Amino acid sequence: MNLLIFGSTGGTGRVLVEQALAEGHIVTAFARNPAKVQTTHKNLRIVKGDILQYDSVEMAIAGQDAVLSTLGVRVKTIPIIAIVIVFQIIARFAGLSGLVGWLVRIGGPLIAIQILYGRDASLSEGTKNIVRAMEKLGVKRFVCESSLGIGDSKGKLGLLYNVVLIPLLLRSIFADKEIQEKAINESKLDWIIVRPGRLTNGPKTNTYRHGLDIGSKVASVSISRADVADFMLTQVEEDSYLRKTPGVAY
Repeated sequence: MNLLIFGSTGGTGRVLVEQALAEGHIVTAFARNPAKVQTTHKNLRIVKGDILQYDSVEMAIAGQDAVLSTLGVRVKTIPIIAIVIVFQIIARFAGLSGLVGWLVRIGGPLIAIQILYGRDASLSEGTKNIVRAMEKLGVKRFVCESSLGIGDSKGKLGLLYNVVLIPLLLRSIFADKEIQEKAINESKLDWIIVRPGRLTNGPKTNTYRHGLDIGSKVASVSISRADVADFMLTQVEEDSYLRKTPGVAY
């Protein structure tokens, strides 16, 4: 099959490209920076484009049999660590103690992080361009990676995510994923939204669980990017989860 992969330079996208080629598909990797696509293969075509530019998205989708998206927003930890350290230094050298000291040490970094990772609609807007182009060109099958914790799986990433990470760091990212899923859900495409647990760089095992009741409100569940890619590829031709949102985890 002719497969187009968005997010081809990300963690899941890279292994998805490799697995699709290994299975004999003709793969088009869509990338803003083609130099970041490290894979080489006779059946691999690399297209430079920006998901926020509709024309480049439409050109890439033309002639494809199916589209897969592993688009996401990367949370950079180095700026977060730097922000925390700066506020600790400020509080110490200013001699702040008691409640004021705690407000600077904790509240300051939280406010700065919220500003740094404020509302970014690039994921949902780019997905809307993909959906629009697919509907226009008659390309029906769309397999999109999202996350547990979105839609009716809200709360199923475990306590750490529910209480700390999502409210304090990932809130805007998850809000945009909600909009992304809504745009796909309301489309006329034959879509499958794949919701993995916490992603790891582990190997492909083929022993993961999938279904509509994956996840836990207490314990965090995980899965390797390689196994997510494997599951996404099976959905290119499978109909059991058509227009559904299966979770995947160990």
